[in-house]
Amino acid sequence: MIILKRIFLLVLTVVSLFSCKKDLRLFDKDPKTFLTEYGKENPENEVVIKTVGGDITIKLYDKTPLHRANFIRLVKSNYYIHRTFYRNVYLTAIQGGGEYLDQLDYLVPPEYFPELTHKRGAIAMARYDEGNPEKASSPTEFFIVTNAAEAQKLNGLYVVFGEVIKGMDVVDKIQQAPEYYEKPAIPVFFRIEMP
Repeated sequence: MIILKRIFLLVLTVVSLFSCKKDLRLFDKDPKTFLTEYGKENPENEVVIKTVGGDITIKLYDKTPLHRANFIRLVKSNYYIHRTFYRNVYLTAIQGGGEYLDQLDYLVPPEYFPELTHKRGAIAMARYDEGNPEKASSPTEFFIVTNAAEAQKLNGLYVVFGEVIKGMDVVDKIQQAPEYYEKPAIPVFFRIEMP
């Protein structure tokens, strides 16, 4: 009986979360134009990832204005509330965000710069390989690098758009948590807020 009650509460929570979310699709608007304008109106470049294990403060780069604007837009729209770090990439990074559940209808145009490498603490957007020859980024899924040596093979493949400036110890704890086939054994929930 207790298990059924918990399952019911979980389903109710998930349904209420998705029914309250703002529709963030662009509906045929050009992503580059839209994000450029949004970025001009929203110049913030810092966010805080809140977890039960502590906070992670991220500085977003002005050099990647489309990725910065997209991330700020999602944070301000409460997209990153009750999300999880759902993947521990072996000895490389932790990954979180939308996890295919409610992907948006656009990709973020690529912004690759050789000097923005996958160093320890770098935050980068994931991307889809199928039907994506220009290597545009996912609008919602991101990862934080924990091991620069292992992550160097990712340079030029995923757009680095910021870095951890405080809370790397929290990132390391998430990376070192017990996992099963790269999935954390216990879900690591987070929300992202403006500071």
